[in-house]
Amino acid sequence: MSNPEWSRRDVLKTLGTGAVGVGLGAAVLDRMERYIVGAHDPDAVAAASTISDVHEERIDLTGHTPLTLVVGAYSDAGRRSLLTRNDVAFVQPDRTLSLFSPAGGRAVRDAPDQVLPWGVDRVDADVAHDEGATGAGVDVAVVDGGIAADHPDLRAALADPSVEGNHRAWVDCEGENCPYPWADDGDHGTHVAGTVAAAEDGGVVGVAPEATLHALKVCSAGGGCRTSDIVAAIRHAADQGWDVVNLSLGSPAASPALEAAGQYARAAGVVLVAAAGNRGQPDSVGYPAAYDEFLAVAATTIDDEVAAFSSRGPEVDVAAPGEGVCSAVGGGHDVLDGTSMAAPHVTGAAAQLLAAGVSPDEVRDRLLATAEDLGASDTAQGAGLLDVAAALDYDSGDDGTGDGTGCPA
Repeated sequence: MSNPEWSRRDVLKTLGTGAVGVGLGAAVLDRMERYIVGAHDPDAVAAASTISDVHEERIDLTGHTPLTLVVGAYSDAGRRSLLTRNDVAFVQPDRTLSLFSPAGGRAVRDAPDQVLPWGVDRVDADVAHDEGATGAGVDVAVVDGGIAADHPDLRAALADPSVEGNHRAWVDCEGENCPYPWADDGDHGTHVAGTVAAAEDGGVVGVAPEATLHALKVCSAGGGCRTSDIVAAIRHAADQGWDVVNLSLGSPAASPALEAAGQYARAAGVVLVAAAGNRGQPDSVGYPAAYDEFLAVAATTIDDEVAAFSSRGPEVDVAAPGEGVCSAVGGGHDVLDGTSMAAPHVTGAAAQLLAAGVSPDEVRDRLLATAEDLGASDTAQGAGLLDVAAALDYDSGDDGTGDGTGCPA
């Protein structure tokens, strides 16, 4: 039986009062226009909860910020009422963010069975590997569309699925190859994960091949990702004590909820890395990358140009390979473009630094101070091209590009 599009009036007529059970409330909330309320104190939380048209959801950020976020469905009058309160920081739509890469790939299939992706080589991660630096012991959360649990390049890196909380899904995997709710049904999250931590003996190698990966699935196979789910995933990573969070997603619209989540995670010692966006225009860096709490990553080409699609703006911190990047996908490997592909290079670099004993507060400064100037504007390249070897105090004279944009079948 198909699900009808319910109007607010239909929902309230069916439910009577809007005070629904928890399970049904979440389902109904997904069918309605959602908002996130930033509440400063228990009275504001109670007010936001009381006037929501369905059972609300709460995201408690009070461990590191003044806010509790209440996710609910509100009338125009209800939203106006909340905004008159001094103890309400904001009321924002629970927007759907997008993954920052195209839906399809363009793999080159004449490559060997094992390749060194050009980006991993160009940022000198291979130099770090030769020195024994692998990112071992560092936990990386991939807030995305899931990770393919059975991919041979990633199996060793994935945190134990039998341990509760190691992986989570706010949007369940759908389709034939979904052994877990957090598995990837759209390839994007797996591609990102491969650039972070694919094993050295696999089809491709990642920047930090012995880092531990955690799948936090917030995006559907079609690439839509709700703000409230992303916020909850960031909080989960921080509460678990993980070290780095990769967000290869975003929106042109500002989001105080995402900013608050960033503040929460940074105060907990998490390094946050986000794709700058693919709008290719001045002053177009997306959110959450544009917030100070996140390292905003632009994309470069194999010819050391800033990619035409890469968003520009003063918020860009650093650049990394993002055009023609080969990595893992469900059932094999593929080449994708996007700042989505650039961000995990920086995430892997952050993992390498943390494994070497650099503090979370020093990671950004170290990465920016050792980046290679490509001669582009600061708004396009930030501090320059990521250099993993230089950040670790190794010789960074190797500017190779590995096996180019080749990708194993």
